[in-house]
Amino acid sequence: MNYSRLFTGLFFFILFTIDASPADKRKPNPGADAKLEKPGPLCVYELSEDQHKARGMLNTFVQENLAKMGEMRKAELAALKTPEDWKARQKRTRARLHEFFGEFPPKTPLNSKVIGKLDRDKYVIEKVIFESQPDYFCTANLYIPKGRKFPVPGVLFTCGHAAEGKGYHLYHECCLGLVLKGYVVLAFDPMGQGERSEYFDPQTKKTLVSLTVSQHHYVGRPAFLVDWSLSGLRTWDAIRALDYLVSRPEVDKEKLAATGNSGGGQMGFLITAVDERIKVCVVDHPGGSMENTYLLGQKLIDREVLSLIPPRPCKIVVGKDSGEEAGHRSKLDDMQLFYEGLGVGKQLGQMEIVHGVHDMKQPKREPGYEWLNKWFGKEEEGKAEPPLQPEKPETLRCTESGFTLISLGGETGQALNAKRAERIYKPEKDLAKLKERIAERLHFKMPSVCDAPHSRSMGIFTTNDFSAEKLVYKSEQGVELPTLLLRPKEQKTDNPVIIHVSDKGKPVNAEPPSLPIALVLKGYTVLSVDVRGIGETDPSPPVTFTQYTGYTPPQWQRDCLAIQSATFKRTMLGMRALDVVRAIDLIKSRDDLKKSRVVLIGEGLGGLCALVAGAYDTRPASIVCVGTLPSYKLLMSNKYYNVWNYFWVPGALRDYDIPDLVRLAVPRPQLWVDTVDALADRFDGDKASSVIGSHEGLRVVKTDNGSVEEECRVITELIK
Repeated sequence: MNYSRLFTGLFFFILFTIDASPADKRKPNPGADAKLEKPGPLCVYELSEDQHKARGMLNTFVQENLAKMGEMRKAELAALKTPEDWKARQKRTRARLHEFFGEFPPKTPLNSKVIGKLDRDKYVIEKVIFESQPDYFCTANLYIPKGRKFPVPGVLFTCGHAAEGKGYHLYHECCLGLVLKGYVVLAFDPMGQGERSEYFDPQTKKTLVSLTVSQHHYVGRPAFLVDWSLSGLRTWDAIRALDYLVSRPEVDKEKLAATGNSGGGQMGFLITAVDERIKVCVVDHPGGSMENTYLLGQKLIDREVLSLIPPRPCKIVVGKDSGEEAGHRSKLDDMQLFYEGLGVGKQLGQMEIVHGVHDMKQPKREPGYEWLNKWFGKEEEGKAEPPLQPEKPETLRCTESGFTLISLGGETGQALNAKRAERIYKPEKDLAKLKERIAERLHFKMPSVCDAPHSRSMGIFTTNDFSAEKLVYKSEQGVELPTLLLRPKEQKTDNPVIIHVSDKGKPVNAEPPSLPIALVLKGYTVLSVDVRGIGETDPSPPVTFTQYTGYTPPQWQRDCLAIQSATFKRTMLGMRALDVVRAIDLIKSRDDLKKSRVVLIGEGLGGLCALVAGAYDTRPASIVCVGTLPSYKLLMSNKYYNVWNYFWVPGALRDYDIPDLVRLAVPRPQLWVDTVDALADRFDGDKASSVIGSHEGLRVVKTDNGSVEEECRVITELIK
């Protein structure tokens, strides 16, 4: 076996989320691969087979729903009969680009400047700075050939995930190869790369969030809440870079191309799809986790975007030892349906397999030269790459410091997200209309009948102080949730039943500290639920986060399941709120508990699940949020954050912020305990109250030390 080839393929599969169909056995099952430890005494699933199934449940649920959407799309394409039908479908898709990327900003002056030149024998490299948005600076190199009759074809080079950005030697070498063949080439730094790092210590210049993929994730996560995306941000930068390229008199505006590798290959795809000024595209190993991520999902939406490239010529170049051919072949196969449907023939969409792995070395560059030469009437330039004389990365810099934020100041992706939040956040004042808007945004719908969910007992664990009945209940088709019904040894008839949900899952051990155990020891009956994707149904192993965590594969597996849910019109928050509602149904179906008051208690993100459920279900008597973020805007206004899984409600701030959910639950008693800020630090009570607001029945409390015992004491004072 070629282990080098296998390792390379698996590495880039994870890093760049190369697509595969749900049935493709190369696609990992997060549940099946997670390391299983010896279950604690309160774990519902004790057998390894059951544990694997539980951890793979959410992935299976999402993939099955995506498969249904894929079949619907296949049937829709099969119904197209004429080139006019295919063009009409492309027109409908193009009208939806704002749904995929978010609304692009208005075009504003580029304020471009050439701040230096490298004059070489056969070409000039100009150092260019322009503003893709006001005060959002892009650093670029413009390669201009000498001894040519202008105008000549122009090439937009979109950089992949290299820390040096446009200065990375393989990308720089490709630009040199192109300029020596008579093309004007513009290569620009993506955000988070080259001179556009955004997360660093300004004193030491030490990077705090890793360059490239991690900085893309760091900006891209909160962008979702303001109806924006990293793919949208990068595509907009590319559109404005193209605006600069066509402003140059040396460039033939009717002969424009896009090329790039890896994440830059995906961006070559996207700028070609979105901007019809691009006439030819050639990309190497196109992919990229955030570049392949859209507001409405990933794979199927990516197919929709790429369907806008035909009938323009497009070639994909892939290293035979990269392990990526099958994934890219599936993309090309889908595109070729459009080439054929439009009546231009499959030959305009091609793939070439060459020697090498996932890179842009000479064997990948030369097919690109040949493809561009073919379509721009420059066959005489030949395929072979001429001798190159590369520059050092620092020589190609446009700023003295190597950081736009140090040398030029200006905006960051985080600041642009914050400004977008202020611009779009216009909550409905009428509560009934607000409730409708939030439900639509969350794709949440209360069950029409509050019937008893199917459930089964998995045994009872007993201590001297309480018993724990292990249950599994069905929230909806394909979703079974492990649950503990904790009963105190001495049941107090006037105590409410507590439904508990935490982003860390229900307890797995009988010993404190855990809030459900503390509450049952105080005499309360507690139903502690692992809502989908949490606790025993968590598809990925745990991750230790810091405020500088960018990309990490286990968390990205979780994120992808939430992101992809939008494709079949669901949100993870809405689905988890449904799980809580079905937990209420479970309590109300039991003869010994159905007359008891119900209190919802959510910890961390679980507080939002409880809050949404309580906003739409009138049965809970009160709602408690412990250690919960009180506002999405905190994730916009703070440069760094250390709370997770709040992000994946596309465009949430168009309709609501978390305090608006609080409004919907008024006047029932609500308690916010140890509310946290964007860095997961506890707010003081007054500051938290200023964020959440003041309402009838609402209390905001910061405990003395943030311990479970203190939180339990505050909670029991409210609900007794």
